Amino acid sequence: MARPSRLSLPPPKAAALVDEPNAVDQSVFRGRKYYTMALNTPNLTSAGGSWIFRFAERGGTSRAGEVTAPIAVREVDPAYPADLIRDNIQGVVILYAIIRADGTVAEVKVLEGFDDRLDENARKALSGWHFVPGTRDGSPVDLEAVVRIPFRTKWSFYSH
Repeated sequence: MARPSRLSLPPPKAAALVDEPNAVDQSVFRGRKYYTMALNTPNLTSAGGSWIFRFAERGGTSRAGEVTAPIAVREVDPAYPADLIRDNIQGVVILYAIIRADGTVAEVKVLEGFDDRLDENARKALSGWHFVPGTRDGSPVDLEAVVRIPFRTKWSFYSH
């Protein structure tokens, strides 16, 4: 009996960023073309918000062709301690990371934070993610990424 063929879809391409780059993005990408994607996966311990990934091929090459977005296959939720939720401590942690051509995440650093515990929890969580890597011309490539991780209490949604 013949096996059915497996459906193979190309990885999605991320849309080129159309808004103005901010100082953090400019300092990381230094004029290179970069892309953005939002992963609508609110933190399990956060009331809402997408993780925003901005990424560019590592090494600053100017080769033709588009870079495809990495696809998250393992996500790790950062801890949001109950006392910080109760005290309505919220904000966005901005991280730098390298998403390697093998899908692992390396060199995760806090670029901007607002609470030492949440900054470290976000750093540890992103370090545990795994991706189907981004590609150029069908070959996996290392990507530099700036990742924005929201920490929002449910109280903030009811107070507006």
